[in-house]
Formats: sequence, C-alpha cells, structure tokens
Amino acid sequence: MGALYVVATPIGNLEDITIRALKIMRQADFIACEDTRKTRILTSRYHIKTRLIPYHEYNRKSAADGIVANILKDKNVALVSEAGTPLISDPGSYLVRLCVEKGIKVVPIPGPSSVLAALSASGLDTSEFTFIGFLPKKGGKRKKLLAKLKEEKRVFILFEPGRSVEKLLADINEIFGNIKICYAKELTKIYEFIETKDLKAVLEEIKGRPELIKGEITLVIDPVSLQSNLEIG
Repeated sequence: MGALYVVATPIGNLEDITIRALKIMRQADFIACEDTRKTRILTSRYHIKTRLIPYHEYNRKSAADGIVANILKDKNVALVSEAGTPLISDPGSYLVRLCVEKGIKVVPIPGPSSVLAALSASGLDTSEFTFIGFLPKKGGKRKKLLAKLKEEKRVFILFEPGRSVEKLLADINEIFGNIKICYAKELTKIYEFIETKDLKAVLEEIKGRPELIKGEITLVIDPVSLQSNLEIG
C-alpha cells in the first residue's frame, strides 16, 4: 500500500518551499492539486515531472475515490492546495478522512501557511488563537456569527476576498467597536502589506488605497483590545 502526503506549498514566494516537499513531489506517482495551473508554475520552476491530477471542490468525491484506489495499488500521492497548507479552507479534508477510514497512511509535510505568517507578524497576543476562515457571505448570517465571536477571548483569524473586505470590517466595527486588527495582504509577495492598528484606521487607509483590496486578505482580530483600552484609560 502507498501513502498520501499532505504537502504545504508556497503562498506566494516560490522560494518558500522545503527540501523535503520538493523530494516528496518528485518521488510521488501523482500530485493531486486544487489548481493544476498554479501547481504547474511551482513544478516547472523546480523541474518536477510528476503527473498532476485535479482534486478540487467540484470533483472531490469522484477524484478521492480514484486517488484512494491508486494508493491501495501501492501508488504514492502528494496532495497540494492552491497555495499554503492543504485542508485550511480547501477541499482536502474529504480525501484525508477517506484515507484514514481506509487505513491509509497520511504523512504531513509541513511548510507555509498564511494563518501562521499573519499571526507571527501581527504583534497581537499569540499564546492562543482561533482559526475561523471564511465567514458566510450573507450579511445576516455573518453578523450572527460575529456576535457569537464577541464572547471569544482569544485572537481569531479570518479570510476574506479583497472585494468585500470593507463591508466585513464595517460589520466587525459595528459589533466589536474600534478593536485592534492585523490586516495582511499579498503575504510573501512583492507587494506584501502587513499592518496592525485600530480597525477604523485600517478602514480609512484601505479606502484611500485601492491596491490594498485586491486578492485575498488575512485578518487577525483581537476581540478584547477595546475593553483593554477602556480599562487602561
């Protein structure tokens, strides 16, 4: 029996790839990837000839069955996401669960993660944190979940497309007040932007700089910072 290797790949800078990840991707019989076009950029850069097979949200059940069948025939498969560590807001969890149920060995190959990158540079309390990912798109459901998060005492991390991030920040301000947040964009890329300040200040800045609302945004939210400020004052 083969194995499934869960391989973290760069979130932007192609040099952020581990030696072990390159070795696994070269030696695997297949690389199952969320976006073959994105993964091909990486494999071409490092002269990896392994066959790419699509595994994404729309084919995850049928593709997972085929991947498991190959592993049971002694094939090794490397699973990669569009960028970063698989299973963080992507369809990889279905395949991993299926492999675990079938008794297939699952091997993590750790590496880049936008969650940890943003958290490490935020300057906020990193002793404990909660990862939320993408919130519901509909305003009512989103506000309801944000209201529940108001009880959270740990920093929490959100993903949001740049096109809708101003609306999300306005909702957070409405529910939490002018708390501290870390706004991270284009992590590890040429136009990387990471800034931690009061939410209203972040809103003002991105309104005047349209380039800051392009792509996907990682937000690190400190839900207790407003209360802390009030206590100090």
